[in-house]
Amino acid sequence: MISNILVTDDGTETSDKAIYKAAEIANQMNVSLILLHVVNDIGVPASLILGNDKPAIEVARITIGEAIEKGWNQRADTIIEKLKKEGKIKSAQRFCRWGDASEEILRFAEDNKIDMIVMGPGKRLTGI
Repeated sequence: MISNILVTDDGTETSDKAIYKAAEIANQMNVSLILLHVVNDIGVPASLILGNDKPAIEVARITIGEAIEKGWNQRADTIIEKLKKEGKIKSAQRFCRWGDASEEILRFAEDNKIDMIVMGPGKRLTGI
């Protein structure tokens, strides 16, 4: 029996379509919808670190990631509120993780006993 549907969101139009499809499925099945965004690790080229302030570069890298997470959380809250107002979902949660998208999606799904994952087209997940 399905009780949790996970939909991944990278902020694109394709993700928006996946979110609406997942909401439709969740509503029909009367189950919870979970939105997940993964902030990809922001790599810093070794050439940038060479001769520069490594701690300051690390702080900047984290600050950029936090800004991305904050922006996505606002986006997700807006989407969830809109879906609720339109009667497309009854309940939804949002989560944001950091790391490799494929790995984090699979880890999240396993850790949270996700029954179904809805995604737009993109990179193929390995390890399913």
